[in-house]
Amino acid sequence: IMIKLLYSAVVLDNESKQKLINAFTLPYKWQPVAHHMTIGFKEPVPDHLRNDIGKTVQLLVKEIGISTDAMAVKVLGYHSSNNIPHITLAIPEGGKPFNSNFITNWTPCSPSKRILLMGKVQEVFQNE
Repeated sequence: IMIKLLYSAVVLDNESKQKLINAFTLPYKWQPVAHHMTIGFKEPVPDHLRNDIGKTVQLLVKEIGISTDAMAVKVLGYHSSNNIPHITLAIPEGGKPFNSNFITNWTPCSPSKRILLMGKVQEVFQNE
């Protein structure tokens, strides 16, 4: 059996996931995602952060971004190899969360939407 590393991430707890989805109005018929902030795509947690695996960390929502392909929030609080550390909030039908990486239109959130989210540092694998 091959075990393949899909990504390392801060995976939100259910409460934070709901909090995030409830804080923003999602476009009609889009599917909520609000699952994780990627630390590294197909990359393990970096060596200097290995001790954090399994630990709960806080992320702060700072900005909201949207394109025709994805909606995401920009977050602060933990290392990410992405240019813009973010959590995909929603995608249109047939959309891919990956498209959040291409959002260019970001707007600072109003203070009421600058929510704190909790998540666990994890490595996510796919069994093959």
